[in-house]
Amino acid sequence: MPLDDGYGVLAGTLHSYACDHAHRDGEYYHCTLNVKAGPFIYRCPVDLDSKKTSDGFQWRVVELGRTSLKGVAGFRDGWHSLRSDNRSGALDYYRSEELQPSGACVSVAGQPVEKSANDDGSDCAPWRFGTGNAAFRDLEPLLKHARRIYVFGESFRNGKGVHNIHQNQGDPPGSRWYRENGSWQDGGVVAERWNHTMAAFLCKFKSQGFLLDAEPSLSGSAGSAVTGSHRDRSSRKARLSNGLKPEPGGDGT
Repeated sequence: MPLDDGYGVLAGTLHSYACDHAHRDGEYYHCTLNVKAGPFIYRCPVDLDSKKTSDGFQWRVVELGRTSLKGVAGFRDGWHSLRSDNRSGALDYYRSEELQPSGACVSVAGQPVEKSANDDGSDCAPWRFGTGNAAFRDLEPLLKHARRIYVFGESFRNGKGVHNIHQNQGDPPGSRWYRENGSWQDGGVVAERWNHTMAAFLCKFKSQGFLLDAEPSLSGSAGSAVTGSHRDRSSRKARLSNGLKPEPGGDGT
């Protein structure tokens, strides 16, 4: 099923960013990117919640080199809806060749490994496990050196902004987000540096599965998932402000 309010990418320049106040365990709920596109500032909360565990949040940074992102890099500033397929510029953590598909970077146990399964033996960017604070330390350098930024996810229902800036598949059956699982609709932050190289910050929650056998096709196959032990993300209060739906592990703001 698609995301309720559609999928796309916001292109623009980073105006500012700020993170929620740290909790007692030293993690953030969200870091919000304020992206300037034309005369507007779009609010883009990146959910970095780890459910107060030392390994509840998972992320990877993928160096993309110089790429057009299937034409996305040529988009004018502003929000652009994308079809959920492999030609539109949409992201899929397990099917996008540009992202060094991460099924090659995790073992059957769902733990990161250092090498990909490609025949050429090339490195792949492994998943890292930790807290939101640790993840932000990898995200912030991309923000500081960005000449342009691309935020993939779901648009706000009201107001200007983007949320669901994370993996949008792999939620287990019974989860309140299960019905929105889908291929070619993953969120993420892609930063274009001043030398025109790009890097992507991709993230997910421990309760979401790694889809190890996802096929790079238009079939929408979800693949088979290896999930973590923290499946219950529904105990948090759902707060619908500024058009956001409640997101995994955060407070919906």
